[in-house]
Amino acid sequence: MTSMPNANDDDSPMTEHDQVLSEEGRTTQPDGDRETRREPGTTGSDHGSHGVTIRDVAREVGVSPSTVSRAFARPGRVSAETARRIREAADRLGYRAKAVTSLNMHDTEKVNGMLAITVADLGNPIFADYVKSAQHQCLRKGFGLLVIDFEETSIIERKALNLAMGHVDGLILSSSRSSDATIRKLAEITPLIALNRPIRGVQSIIPDARVGLEKAVEHLATLGHEEITYLSGPEASWQDGRRWRTMIDICERLHLRLRRINANAPSYIGGYKYADEFLRTPTTAVIAYNDIVAIGFMKAMQARGIKVPEEISVVGIDDTPVSSLVTPSLSTVKLPRKEPAELAVDEIIAQVRHQKTDANRGPLFLKSTFIPRCSTAQANPAIHLR
Repeated sequence: MTSMPNANDDDSPMTEHDQVLSEEGRTTQPDGDRETRREPGTTGSDHGSHGVTIRDVAREVGVSPSTVSRAFARPGRVSAETARRIREAADRLGYRAKAVTSLNMHDTEKVNGMLAITVADLGNPIFADYVKSAQHQCLRKGFGLLVIDFEETSIIERKALNLAMGHVDGLILSSSRSSDATIRKLAEITPLIALNRPIRGVQSIIPDARVGLEKAVEHLATLGHEEITYLSGPEASWQDGRRWRTMIDICERLHLRLRRINANAPSYIGGYKYADEFLRTPTTAVIAYNDIVAIGFMKAMQARGIKVPEEISVVGIDDTPVSSLVTPSLSTVKLPRKEPAELAVDEIIAQVRHQKTDANRGPLFLKSTFIPRCSTAQANPAIHLR
């Protein structure tokens, strides 16, 4: 039993869709992590004595690469004191800066008064809650919000972001399917928060299912379940990989058998379609990637005359409003739904208004809890006789 590789790892191959930045005289290494800039007509050797990058300057001052970028390209968007420290550090390190620009980005000091949030699927109640929370927080602070639904497709996400870049002051990327390198490039030219996924060098806020999953598996173990099936999420989802690894760790500790069924769509229909493969080798308990997959799966079992929870116990993740309304009500791992987007809006607007230097780049993990309801019960080994 092995865990699924993360499709968003740094060694993902670069594609034409990764080229979100357009800049004369810029070259980027394949890993997207080290870059040099040169002015037209110069050679790479003319760029500083030690190949100094924008990240080196950021580390020296204790700010993000996006703040350094704005200090050179849009100085009115950085406080005078921070801009002074950045210029001094750049001179000290030998960094030769050329103004960083992006598609439709103009060298202006004007604040647009608009943020953008990307979501994987507005049909998922979790993402709908993110959008509502972000919008309400933006309005309270005098900002508007642009919403991008990229439909679980990285190509749509990247094209929409390229179109939006010249019109927004910051980005909230929720469950982004873009590569780490692409997101780091975006973070160099605008304030950016990633939700549901940590990215080295980028601020992130992560509702973390780990604690709630531990309680859920322990709950199933106390009910006599010795085997669990995990109904996976999208292949490119960092959260899916983390949940799977968490399940492996907990089941090994509790000596439970664990199997995985790879993703259909993370939707009600996707959950329904898991049924046939599950019944080839059924287990007495199931934990799904999210609530809507769990509910679709329960309906498929009930359509086949299999009772939940009398024959199969089912657990979801998210605690969406519908999870308490279905029959039986769904046991679930409750994740924070409003707090992540509100925190992201506060953080970005604080940077835009020069209220903080954004020096802390570590991910913020928000804890989960387990809510037992009526979809879990004592294990029934008779399911294996079907």
